Amino acid sequence: MRLFFYLTIMKHFFLIFLWGILCCSCMDTLQNKFISEVQLCARDTIKFPIDENTFYESKVIFQFEEEGREYLFFQNIDKGTPRILLFDIENTNIFKTIPLYYEGPNGIPAIWGGWPLNLKEFIITTSTPNFYIIDDSGNIKFKSRRLYDKRAFRSEEFFKEHGLGAFCPTWIFSYLHNPAIIKDSLFYFPQSQIGYPRKKETWTKSNMFACVNLHTGEMWPTQFCYPSIFNKDEITRMQSYSNDHSYAYTGKDVAVSFYKSDSIYVSSDFEHVKAYEAKSNFFPHLHPEPYDARTDMDARLRRESLQPQYHSLLYDKYRRVFYRVALHPYEWPKGKSPMSGDDFGREFSIVILNEKYEVIGETRFPGHTYNYHLYFVGKKGLYISLNNLDNPIFNEDELMFQCFTFEDIK
Repeated sequence: MRLFFYLTIMKHFFLIFLWGILCCSCMDTLQNKFISEVQLCARDTIKFPIDENTFYESKVIFQFEEEGREYLFFQNIDKGTPRILLFDIENTNIFKTIPLYYEGPNGIPAIWGGWPLNLKEFIITTSTPNFYIIDDSGNIKFKSRRLYDKRAFRSEEFFKEHGLGAFCPTWIFSYLHNPAIIKDSLFYFPQSQIGYPRKKETWTKSNMFACVNLHTGEMWPTQFCYPSIFNKDEITRMQSYSNDHSYAYTGKDVAVSFYKSDSIYVSSDFEHVKAYEAKSNFFPHLHPEPYDARTDMDARLRRESLQPQYHSLLYDKYRRVFYRVALHPYEWPKGKSPMSGDDFGREFSIVILNEKYEVIGETRFPGHTYNYHLYFVGKKGLYISLNNLDNPIFNEDELMFQCFTFEDIK
């Protein structure tokens, strides 16, 4: 009888133990499925020839389509001759060159970025209070009226006026993936410089975007404001936030990604905003914190590089997914200044989100190979630049991109 009792206990214990193992296994499987449903896989490499007047590291590069063909808008502004190059992606050659002028009747001072409206019209943004629309000969067709005044940079005046009549420069460029948002002839642009230094009670009143009607020139601020993760005072020359951000536009929603936030912030009307967690599996939880602006810039950048951070957010309209670039900790070599931005050895990963803003995968990339801030989305996939000086195949006479597509993990 006692033996039967022990055997019964052992039998139940074994069943409970087996059930526990199966539950843990299922939980692991579900977790792995959640974070690794898909991964990015390398495909073909494409190359575009460039001449000595074109610098591969230029910061404006966007793909667009017209009449079923793909083009790459490339703005050469860092070195050499100021101009726009349009590349034919299928044939990997230069389709058209558009000159940009600094002086004369079509002169544009302080050129900063740009955006293709079509093959014949282009927005040119500057670090001045104006932006322009030019044609394919470089002639100015439209010049905006003044976008900001100096009062905008003093938060008391700015908020007293509710932001009307006070707008910052329109910086449309691809280093952090800040695309132009064009909707029904309305041009939306970021407002990150407005209102500094901000108080903790004014962050959630600070407009992140403004809007201009391209037909009438009328401008107004949107109600898409900073999220409550920014909740401390900024103090001139003493304490400030790193509020750098990237954004993507789906044609319906605008989604914003901050350097130091797990979440992305989404709005379909530039007023009501919802947060979605989009955290890298490799990172701890991130939250923005003010930095001491009195510290040495070199030392601060070295310290920040040792911390994980997000970089850019892209939308892939062909596959209806988002790519969030996550920069892994990187230690700058002694004798090399982080002010150069040449962190060729930095590793990064790309978090993939579906159109419901759910994380469905993440792929890690090695250092010394890719250029994590030169990329574009095309019909065939996500193209990441191979123009990394540490890459053995680097060639300054070519723009080189490797295509990546995502595949289900079996």
